[in-house]
Amino acid sequence: MKDFIKEFNRRVAEIQKYFELVDRIEQLGAFSTNSITFPSGEYIVDSDLQKILKSHCYLLLYNLVESSIRNGITAIHDVILTYQLTYKDLSPKIKRLWLLNDRSKSFRDSYIKKDTVADNLQELIESVLDDEMVSLDPSNIPISGNLDAKTIKELIDMYGFFGNLGVLSKEIDDILNFVVKIRCDLAHGNVSFCDASSQSLITWSKLVDDKDKLVKYLTHLLNNIDDYIENKKYRTQLTNKNTLR
Repeated sequence: MKDFIKEFNRRVAEIQKYFELVDRIEQLGAFSTNSITFPSGEYIVDSDLQKILKSHCYLLLYNLVESSIRNGITAIHDVILTYQLTYKDLSPKIKRLWLLNDRSKSFRDSYIKKDTVADNLQELIESVLDDEMVSLDPSNIPISGNLDAKTIKELIDMYGFFGNLGVLSKEIDDILNFVVKIRCDLAHGNVSFCDASSQSLITWSKLVDDKDKLVKYLTHLLNNIDDYIENKKYRTQLTNKNTLR
């Protein structure tokens, strides 16, 4: 089992434990004044605490989404580096990705002198002709705390790790976008943790259902990345047919 899938399973187990705790507290009721007994004494569990704990679920779910996809894509970068692949070895999508994110920076700015552009272009051409090893910078993965459904689809298309995702597109899009919205509201201080849970108007059972669908979706997505790596879909069709590297 790939390390990025092991890490995903570990994080899912963490989330399951937290959801089990919140579920127990939810069972106390919306207007609870019940207490939990600790070694140091009793602690009152009121509705505000329930809301705060529930809002944290969105942060955990977003963390799972971003870490899982980042780790999966990093695994693609790592295997390309491990096999010391060159430009001609790579699939058209990975070639374009390398040019777009790793080698086009020196051509984008309007203030760069023509001589500098020519020098940079010559260096790029020579690196391709000399079969220099390609390295994809993980910092160029377009993930920055706002990984919504649209961005994930763009990443899938950018690399080409297509496949069944286990959940209907419209359904998972709504879940992903809502998780991102609540995460951003909380991270930027737009709402309090109590207010985030109140404004969502989502029942606890719906939140649990969304979590289960999100885990199912990410499981399929990571399996698609695993298949992409195992079948060397990051390589050209010609080199995919042989067993070298």
